[in-house]
Amino acid sequence: MPDPIDHLTEFERAAEDFAAALGWVDPGADVPACPGWTVADLALHVGSGQRWAASILLSGTAQKVPEVLRTTISWPDWYTGTAAALVAAIRAVDPDEPCWNFAPVEQRAGFWARRRLHETVIHLVDLIQAGVAAGEQVDSGLAVVPAAVAADGVDEVFEVFLPRLLARGFAPAVTRQVGVRATDTGHEWTLTPVSQGDPPHVERGKAAGEAVLSGTASELDLCLWKRLPGTALTVEGDAAIAAEFLAGRATA
Repeated sequence: MPDPIDHLTEFERAAEDFAAALGWVDPGADVPACPGWTVADLALHVGSGQRWAASILLSGTAQKVPEVLRTTISWPDWYTGTAAALVAAIRAVDPDEPCWNFAPVEQRAGFWARRRLHETVIHLVDLIQAGVAAGEQVDSGLAVVPAAVAADGVDEVFEVFLPRLLARGFAPAVTRQVGVRATDTGHEWTLTPVSQGDPPHVERGKAAGEAVLSGTASELDLCLWKRLPGTALTVEGDAAIAAEFLAGRATA
């Protein structure tokens, strides 16, 4: 697994950047990565998610996502409040305390600081892309994803989302052995399919397989979340296997 990072500190940084971006992006702008959504819809989604996660942490049990009407408070102020509520909840609960989460992984409170960090980072990229697209410029949003956070995000996809999607009945994204290499952080993973219906075996520390995909940690993270095209990555080995993996559903 990537070197440990302080998920709470990184979440606070990402949340501050998200609130700042809400101050300059038009709430009515379309979000390219989320067809049918405006920036206002994106803000509601992320802010409601922060409240949802806070309620789970404080109760330890599954909760409904709150139904939030469009706020009359400014978007930056409303979002900042939801992030502050989540930060308070994270600090109020020991990360090792039993706590529900939506994935077939260990049910501990520490899951949520990591999950909401990466949810916020990916949607911060969406927000930047929306603001830039409205100005008819091109920006992938890579600059807002620190390398160490991105490497942890890649690891989260492999540890949390590949098993989650299989549990929900989606076709496996890993059907042949694939290696993944972060060229800037040095992190490597090998994904090996096992028996039908089971998540792939994840071996950390090496990238091997019929195809090996390489890129910066941020490029890998955004490609897995379909925020960058797969052409951003370098492929060694069988290009068709790499393309099949990248076209598959690895996140949701």
